Amino acid sequence: MFAEVIILTIMGIALLAWVIFCGIQFIRHGRDLAAEAGFVGHVKCEKCGTEYEVSSAEFTKSYMSKYKSVTRTKIQGGAFINRPQYSYYAKKFQCPCCGKRRYAQVLNINDLNQTMTRPVLRAGVRWLILMAVGGAFILAAASVPLYFAGRAGDQRTEELREQQYEDFKERYGL
Repeated sequence: MFAEVIILTIMGIALLAWVIFCGIQFIRHGRDLAAEAGFVGHVKCEKCGTEYEVSSAEFTKSYMSKYKSVTRTKIQGGAFINRPQYSYYAKKFQCPCCGKRRYAQVLNINDLNQTMTRPVLRAGVRWLILMAVGGAFILAAASVPLYFAGRAGDQRTEELREQQYEDFKERYGL
């Protein structure tokens, strides 16, 4: 019984670690896809009003963003698709005029979002499949020791039952 609990705990920790690993890898892969996409972002500095372009690699470097969006649901190919429509989206970039990192409004964010949806979804499906396959391997690897621990427990139970029966026969002289 104690061995089974330990095995189940280790299996649970391994499954949780695998899911977290796959989630992190999906996020990293999505960022790499965006950086390598080669799109150009048209932005406007919120401080000085200068319009300039940023590369896809520079676009993925910035973590700070602020936005206003409305999610619109469309029926496309027999499926409901929820896609945000941004009325405002800004990220921090190095402004060539100000010389500092300032928020700049991304003027073509809806086009960029539509461009990157398909590659990121493919990456998501890929990592979901890898997560499921890895989880199945972890479950299979944990089931072998669980099987043997269960058999050993059943054998001990049967031995205790026989011992109890023998004690009962001796006690009552049967």
